[in-house]
Amino acid sequence: MAVQVYGLVRAEHPDPPAAVRLVRSGPVAAAVSDLADTELHETDAIAYLDVLTALLRDGPVLPVRFGTVAPDEAAVREEILDPDADLVAGRLAELDGLVEVRLEVSADEEAEIREVLAAAPRLRDLMEQGRRNGQSLDLRIGIGEEISHALDARRSELSDRIVEVLAPLAASHVVSLPDDVTQASFAFLVRADRLADFDDLVEQVRADLGENYGIEYAGPLPAFDFIAGELPQPEAGTGRWSW
Repeated sequence: MAVQVYGLVRAEHPDPPAAVRLVRSGPVAAAVSDLADTELHETDAIAYLDVLTALLRDGPVLPVRFGTVAPDEAAVREEILDPDADLVAGRLAELDGLVEVRLEVSADEEAEIREVLAAAPRLRDLMEQGRRNGQSLDLRIGIGEEISHALDARRSELSDRIVEVLAPLAASHVVSLPDDVTQASFAFLVRADRLADFDDLVEQVRADLGENYGIEYAGPLPAFDFIAGELPQPEAGTGRWSW
């Protein structure tokens, strides 16, 4: 029967509860469950994350990409576990005791624009002049671009401030700045036994930023953002695997 693959753990990792089981080979194992329907849905994505966070309570976990479905347990051993057992075991050792936490920071766009205009008299004058005389398309585009650049600069400065506060408690961190200049994402790799201290720092950041910024804080999670491209992938060309 086809199995969904959730993540990789040490072979001595405790057996997970319920329908999830470990397929072991040498020093490593894969967490899998039977899958009658290979078409995955939103509820499967939620269950996938629940399984990984439950596994994380008992030791390090390397997440396998959501939607990875193997034809059977033998394929899991032959194409994921056996070829790179030493690599996986070494990475698990490096992540032992570490968890990922994420911050999603969003700014109030109108408040940000007010701050930009307050700090840029020339830009305010241009906007006022345009309101009096009628703005040409080129002028509107130019003003919009200047505001966008200023918002981006404010976001970069804000990101640096957040990293300055939180990075000292992290083994590593990743910053993602999407096209929307009011948004910023952060991932930190933190020792599980320092999570309470990290929580306190996040609350400090929240207080320092004030009411014009929202923070979504999630964790502990497996190290999704710190293993990109590291895990072995089966040969898709065989047609035996699906994602």
